[in-house]
Amino acid sequence: MSAPQLTGLQKRASKYLNKAISYQLRPGEVIEGYFSGFDPNSIDRAVIQMSNAADKTTLPLMTVLNYFEGVEDEE
Repeated sequence: MSAPQLTGLQKRASKYLNKAISYQLRPGEVIEGYFSGFDPNSIDRAVIQMSNAADKTTLPLMTVLNYFEGVEDEE
């Protein structure tokens, strides 16, 4: 069986795998962790590994991509 094909967004985002992300969902609610991969159940979601190894969440892939591309622009 071959590996699944990555979408264009996933290919763009793959260079940011294992990088730290700190994203504010709404005032007082911040997600901090590492971009660990793609949600196998939804091609447009990114998996964020929280500091506790058992905790994971997902964010829209475009949100994660915008975050990292914005961070690069600031450097």
